Amino acid sequence: MKNIIFLMFIFLGVNLNSQVAKSRYIKVDEGKNAQVYEAIKAKTQKYNQSADKFAHYTFYIETGNRFGQLFRARIEQDLASFDAEGNPEEYKMWNETVTPHVTNDLFQMWYYNKNVSHEVTDLCLKPLRQVIFYNVDPSKSDDFWTFRKRVYDAIVSSEAELDMGVWTVGAGNRGLNVLVAFAHADHAEMQSDQTEQWSKVVTAYNEAHGEGQYQADNDKFRESLSMWGNSTQLWRFLPELSSPCTTP
Repeated sequence: MKNIIFLMFIFLGVNLNSQVAKSRYIKVDEGKNAQVYEAIKAKTQKYNQSADKFAHYTFYIETGNRFGQLFRARIEQDLASFDAEGNPEEYKMWNETVTPHVTNDLFQMWYYNKNVSHEVTDLCLKPLRQVIFYNVDPSKSDDFWTFRKRVYDAIVSSEAELDMGVWTVGAGNRGLNVLVAFAHADHAEMQSDQTEQWSKVVTAYNEAHGEGQYQADNDKFRESLSMWGNSTQLWRFLPELSSPCTTP
């Protein structure tokens, strides 16, 4: 327990000046998708049209045990911004038009790891997300973050056309959770990113750290995970149910 608390302190200290998100999963009642989507769209377009504050982003989950659910997150530029109260009419509108037809689950808070993220594209231009969740063994977290930082450095040095965002859970965690999301325009680009673009990353990684080091570090990275330590989902960004897109 002390190790977990210490590691969370390190992550929070590094990322206090980075973006912070509060998220939840939304399960829509059977037969109510069109009604709920329209209600979320109306509320978001009326009250959440700033990317700098009270911004909300919505994704449809295409695969995994939460297939068909929505992932919706409010993103602020710092933690203190969550102290600001929204418009009471905004909450009333949501409670009257959305709440009766949905079930919310797993409320979490996330910190953006800017030092290992590489996002340069407008969200709307790459709506397909390959989202990987990791549960990290606290005693082996150095190996996990060493690999993530070296991957980031290799993406930059190789000029690989990859968009990768990394978030660390700050509250509501089940173990030490990290979310890594790769953004793609479509499935064809996802395939290209996983092959052509990623090969550039591996080459640059080995050039920087020695032949074969990518595989060696990747092995340590995998060993740093707890049992059942990762899962992958495909999400699709829903711009009409979200605040304006931005380039990170």
